[in-house]
Amino acid sequence: MQVSSPLPGLGDLPQAARRALGTLLADLGGAAEASGCDELAAAGWIRQGGALDPSRALLLATDIGGTKAQTALCDLDGTVLAETKAPTSEAGGLALIDQILSQRDLLLTETGAGASRIAAAGIGLPASIHPATGRLHRGPNIDDLETHDLVHLFGDALSVPVAVENDVNMAALGESWRGAPSRGDCSVFIAIGTGIGMGTVVRGELLRGASGAAGEVAALPIGADPFDRDTFRNGALESAISSAALLEDYRARGGTAEGTLKDLFALGPDPAFAAVIDRLATLVAQAILSICSILDPGRVVLGGSVGSRPELLALLEEKLALCMPEPPECRISTLGNRAGVVGAARAARLRLAQTLS
Repeated sequence: MQVSSPLPGLGDLPQAARRALGTLLADLGGAAEASGCDELAAAGWIRQGGALDPSRALLLATDIGGTKAQTALCDLDGTVLAETKAPTSEAGGLALIDQILSQRDLLLTETGAGASRIAAAGIGLPASIHPATGRLHRGPNIDDLETHDLVHLFGDALSVPVAVENDVNMAALGESWRGAPSRGDCSVFIAIGTGIGMGTVVRGELLRGASGAAGEVAALPIGADPFDRDTFRNGALESAISSAALLEDYRARGGTAEGTLKDLFALGPDPAFAAVIDRLATLVAQAILSICSILDPGRVVLGGSVGSRPELLALLEEKLALCMPEPPECRISTLGNRAGVVGAARAARLRLAQTLS
C-alpha cells in the first residue's frame, strides 16, 4: 500500500497557517488570535474558538518490544482508535519495517480510513537512538539496523514524517502526556519485565543524553559486579533482575513451582518466591535512590510485566522509606500496555509540528 504525502490540504496551507498549526501541535499556545487561523479553520484543522480538531488527521504509533509489536491508529490527541499486536518478527532488523507496514494496513482496513489521512508516525524500539545521527546501539535482535538513519529509513518506508525513540522513552512520554498528572517538572518511567529501562521527561520533553542512552539504568552497578564480563553487555542491574535472573534466583532458593513469572505471581504463598520479590524490591529501591540523587523526579511511574505488579509497589514503598528521607511518589502506569503507543503518538505529533515550523 502506497502512502500519499503530505496529508491532503496540509501542503496548500500558507506559511503563517502552517506555523500556527505547528504551534498548536507542539502545545505552545492557541491559534485563535494567530495569523493564519482563518485558513486553519477553513481547512478543518481548528474548531470554533481556536482549539485543534483532533479528528482532522491520524497518527500511526508503533511500540516494538523484545517480544511484541503493537501498532495503533490514534487521533491527534492520542486517543487510540484501533490497535493490533503480534509477536515481534523473529527476523528482526529490516523485517520490522514490513511488520509495521502490515500492521498499518490491517488497521486502515479495520477503520476504513484512507492511508493519506496518516500525518506522521512514531516508532519505539528496544534500543538507544542517537539524537543526532538517528542510529541505534544497544539493540538486541535488530543488528542490521545499526548502520541506518532510522528516521529516514522508516520515513521513506511510511512516506510520512517519523519520530524514532527508545521504547521506554516512548512510554515515559505517553505517561507524561496522557497519564495521571505529575508533581513538578520531572518524571521518570521505569519498565521492569524481560529487562529494565527508564525514560525521563523534563518539562514535557524527553531527556535523551549525548548519545540517546540517558535512562539506561540496566547498567547501574547494583545487584551484580559491573566489572564482571558476564554482566558487561546487559548491565549489572539487569543481570540481577531480568525475568531470567529472577527465575534462576527462585530455583536457587529451592522454589519448585513451574512456569513464568506471571504464573508464579498467580500462585498462593511461596516463601522462595516471596524472598525473590523482596530482593527485587530492595534492588529497585537502590536504583530509584540513585536516580533521585541525580534527577530528583516528582514522580516515578512503574510499568512492564513485573514493574506493574502491586505486590512489588507495596514492598518498594517500604524499602524507599528506609533509605530515603523523602521518597518520591511511586505509582503504577495508568496507561498500562498502551503507554508506549500513546507516547509514540505524542512523538509523532511533535515531529509533525517540527515539519511545519
